[in-house]
Amino acid sequence: MTVSYISKMTSRKIKTVLVVDDEQENVRTYEEILRDMDYNVLSQPDGCSALSLLRGDVAVDLIITDFRMPGMNGLEFIMELRQSRPFVPVIMITAYGSIETYLHSVSLGVFEYVHKPVKKEEFERIVKHALHDASPKDTVDEVQL
Repeated sequence: MTVSYISKMTSRKIKTVLVVDDEQENVRTYEEILRDMDYNVLSQPDGCSALSLLRGDVAVDLIITDFRMPGMNGLEFIMELRQSRPFVPVIMITAYGSIETYLHSVSLGVFEYVHKPVKKEEFERIVKHALHDASPKDTVDEVQL
């Protein structure tokens, strides 16, 4: 006899993405793409305001952050973020990439490190992968009785 059961259920709720970037043109572009992908989008102009937002009960499924911002850079933001939200996936997008910044990002658990400019199709692919890899999967396990 075979019994099937669902071990994890994913909710069908709309995913929420937080964009942290001080360049409004970038924010508008990311928001447009993400909304076209049917995600809710929140945005903050810097790491300090993003951390303030996240100290509340705001649930986010993904964070996309710039590296170079006023107040604190993207790495400093992620270090602070990891203290309260250790598992939320983060995508770092930067025009000022270096090997050192890349390695530090990886050590902080950044899902993807992307150099600007990023093509729309590549951005969409990275976002989908980040959300998919971080989400519980619908799985069906079979048990032989």
